[in-house]
Amino acid sequence: MKEANNTAVVLPQQPDEHAIGAMLSDILEDVGVDNGQLVLAPAANNGTVRATIIVDAEDDVVVQSATLVLLIGARGRAAVPTVRKLIPCFPAAIAVKGSEGELEAIKEMLRPTGVGLIAVSPATRWDTFEGIARDRIQEPALATDAAATIHRDLFAIAQTTATLTNGHVVIEDPANRVLAYSPASNDVDELRRLSILARRGPERYQKLLKESGVYKHLQAVEAPVHIEANPAEGLRERVAIGIHAGNRILGYIWLQEGLEPLEPNTDKIMVGAARHAAIELVRHRNEQSQALRRDRISSLLSGTAQIHSQAQSAGIDPTKPAALVLISAKDVDESAPGLQLRRGELANVASIHAAAYRPGAVVGAIGLEIAMILPDLDLVKSPPAIRRLINVIVRDARVHLHCQVQAAVGPVVERLDQLPGTLEHVRSVLTVLESNPSIQVASYRDVETTVLTRELFDLLGTRTCLRHEGISLLCTRHPEFATTLLTYLDLFGDVNRCAEELAIHRNTVHYRLRRACEVAGIDLNEADQRLLAHLQIRLWTHSEGQR
Repeated sequence: MKEANNTAVVLPQQPDEHAIGAMLSDILEDVGVDNGQLVLAPAANNGTVRATIIVDAEDDVVVQSATLVLLIGARGRAAVPTVRKLIPCFPAAIAVKGSEGELEAIKEMLRPTGVGLIAVSPATRWDTFEGIARDRIQEPALATDAAATIHRDLFAIAQTTATLTNGHVVIEDPANRVLAYSPASNDVDELRRLSILARRGPERYQKLLKESGVYKHLQAVEAPVHIEANPAEGLRERVAIGIHAGNRILGYIWLQEGLEPLEPNTDKIMVGAARHAAIELVRHRNEQSQALRRDRISSLLSGTAQIHSQAQSAGIDPTKPAALVLISAKDVDESAPGLQLRRGELANVASIHAAAYRPGAVVGAIGLEIAMILPDLDLVKSPPAIRRLINVIVRDARVHLHCQVQAAVGPVVERLDQLPGTLEHVRSVLTVLESNPSIQVASYRDVETTVLTRELFDLLGTRTCLRHEGISLLCTRHPEFATTLLTYLDLFGDVNRCAEELAIHRNTVHYRLRRACEVAGIDLNEADQRLLAHLQIRLWTHSEGQR
């Protein structure tokens, strides 16, 4: 097939009789209104496109039926002679650069033939146009269960985005058909109400946005556009962003201001929502199953050869630094379905924030926790940025989801395939946090001493032969003496502080210490015996606390 700047003879692309094909309208949705507009619809029996071909106006070429012809080398009326030659081939449609007015003569010539006509913007690259069309042609239709899944996922993204921004959200496809929206309330304006009821934006408003260049901006860059309120039309302030996947536009996210002002970080939330929506749309377009999405986190943390293939399929460079974060939202008073729902909402919040921070971030469930893999990091600069990111997620979970969560932040490792080695460390941090509800976010370095002490006691717990018989007797027969001795050792032998801690008289402390030494048969003047007593009584309290 020929590139747009090549004048060699074009070899027509033969439609495969087994090709899946795509409706011309679907292709135009992906191309975007600012790149190509349908001037003349093809006949009802000619709307399916099974192949594309770039044809130079100077070449004589025969094309197959059901082909989308991209005509280069001639614009506007200059393309009339070539289009006339192509009519007997009965292609699905012919795309020509020029405005609708410039293509009026071609439109009238094609009207009785059943061949469609597309007006292509002069700024659009032909190779980009063809690539988008070919992707849609080769794309299999979504199965019913997959369509239902993407429906749920997009509604979850809309709801989460609305919650984090204090607004109302609508997610549209490239043709402005409504895919999902956040639950409506009394403060939605007429435009949003009509969009939801009609399942697409009103044409008058869409035309206004196109003329003002809003869509051109949304299709060009991954950045939000702010649209001022129009009280005369009853329209509130809006923020919009395009959903991008490479050079393709998959749709748009529209945010309407509610009764309360939008959050200060709304732009960042919108970027994260668009990236998260793009990931979900691409996954479903590729027919990746729900199980595969759940297994991605497990595969990336498996420590096997799957890491590299899974990383590449997720668009992550496995040779660059990465970090693991585990987030927990446990509530002993909540039912199992309630906890499951809470984790799903938390995963949505984490996904949006993570995508805003790093486009390739992967978020999913691992056990009872939400795991977040942050790729493409900097060994020096990223740790404080990650800490700020996690603090925002914890805050939003508290404010918007009304739940208390804790997060364990792993170290930034030099390569993605080193992450599995940090999993147990990060889990141990989360275990420490569970016994300290006041701490919401911590790294391994923050609680390293506590983690190592717990691991030491767990190790000693498995070596039952390493026990002093007298100290064991003290703990089982006289627990109050053992507790007093432990408090005394914890406070560096300060009797007054020990008495204050246990709320007893200092003479009682002296009595219990003397009796503890008699029962255990130890001498506190001996350093080794003090150390052994301290460790074994601490092991006893550690074991009792786990029962």
